[in-house]
Amino acid sequence: MKSLLFIHLLFLTLTLSAQTKKKPVNKDLIFKPLVAAPAPKATAVIKGNVKNFSDKYWELAVTGDLTNYSITVPVDQDGNFSRTISIDDETEDIYLYLNDDAITICAQKNDTILVNWDNKDFKNTFRISSPQPRANARLQAKISVYNLCRKELMDLTASMYTDKFSDSVKYEKINNLYNKEMMIAAVNLNETGNQKLITDVYYEYVSLLNNQRLLPKYDLHIKDTSAMGKKLNKEFGPGTYRTESQYAYQNSNAYKEFIFNYIRFSNALINVRGNKLLAWMPTWNEYYLGMANLRIPEIRDWFVTKEIELAFGHYPFNDANGVYNDFITKVTTPRYADSLKQFYAAIKQLKPGSPAPDFSLKNDKGEMVSLKSLRGKVVYIDFWGVGCGPCVYEIKNTTEPLHGKYKDKNVVFLNICVDSDEKTWKNSLDSLKVSGTNLIAEGWTRNPVCQKYNITGIPHYVTIGTDGKIVNNNSARPSDGRLLTEELDKALK
Repeated sequence: MKSLLFIHLLFLTLTLSAQTKKKPVNKDLIFKPLVAAPAPKATAVIKGNVKNFSDKYWELAVTGDLTNYSITVPVDQDGNFSRTISIDDETEDIYLYLNDDAITICAQKNDTILVNWDNKDFKNTFRISSPQPRANARLQAKISVYNLCRKELMDLTASMYTDKFSDSVKYEKINNLYNKEMMIAAVNLNETGNQKLITDVYYEYVSLLNNQRLLPKYDLHIKDTSAMGKKLNKEFGPGTYRTESQYAYQNSNAYKEFIFNYIRFSNALINVRGNKLLAWMPTWNEYYLGMANLRIPEIRDWFVTKEIELAFGHYPFNDANGVYNDFITKVTTPRYADSLKQFYAAIKQLKPGSPAPDFSLKNDKGEMVSLKSLRGKVVYIDFWGVGCGPCVYEIKNTTEPLHGKYKDKNVVFLNICVDSDEKTWKNSLDSLKVSGTNLIAEGWTRNPVCQKYNITGIPHYVTIGTDGKIVNNNSARPSDGRLLTEELDKALK
């Protein structure tokens, strides 16, 4: 399992409510799908004006039905901008990457969202609103939660991993902040739009409990004894997270992220029946868990479709292929069936034994290096990023011995940086002393090489044989030791 899967729960907590201080560089939540997504159900518009803006665009990200994707928002010479976004479900979360921050808002069908600020004084001038009263009330509540609770949640989450609290203390800290954020989000409890906000808050904090392995021992509870507090406790009572919700699925990205990880990592939602879990076969295990736990067909089909697409990027191809072949005969939701078929048509080119997609990228000397020019050699590709902790760990601690072991053998080590501009990349090469052949694929989400190789998370490794064919599209990492060297040795024969 790629390291991003291990760190996903921590990363998720920091990003679901735009709790990141800066735009995330590990694209765990932000990437461009390998193929185009199915036609959206609806659209919304984000427009406005920025003063004293020197760039040509700013960026945002949308939580799509199966994949989150980033979008550039062009800004004209007068500071005006307008962008239409797709809405896959009833509501989508949107991350606005402004002022070295990630500000989370949400949009529904036909919403118009107005964003204005002065880039020289962002804090005092940033405004977000909507001419539609209900949408505006929802936006203002969301921004209030963000402004009043973001830093506390950031600090709390960090402390959970650095300070040695007892379980009871952890729970009390989490529940106290849950109370504060929920009461802010529920200020207009009877408004339709606020149901989405309180649902988000509940599943964000349930996720935090789960990350700390506090479920099912502890449950979130509103301490306020007012009518509002009682109503919230009734709606989100003990064990609510164990029940499927069509509303939450259609409106809350926090719910979908929680249920996806809770089933896969905790092996539970309701009860697992039927199939036994298989040792060392996570693709099949996650498939069985989803099929056994989920009763609502649309949610089940969403879960398994997402699991299959993820599996092709992280687990052995044949395992993911087997799950795909089994599920494609059982999926009943047309848009997920269509998405899977489109995805598979593109991903099957990465099947072991298939010709590796050719590419040409610039090296650190400004020269173009093509994969085709390396034919006759075993090529081990490391897709990495300067802002990716696990990537940097591998480079600092494991790649040099690996490269030394094969220095006199017919192996080329390609290091392809995906998350950086050229200047930052070159500075990192010097500071990290990255050996091998160094290439850059700028614009990760838009780079054709990353799309061809389905690079949805890093670090990601690919082994290509002397005949130019794929040996493994999800190779072991250098720190896996013999697991990787056996694969390279076999490819050399």
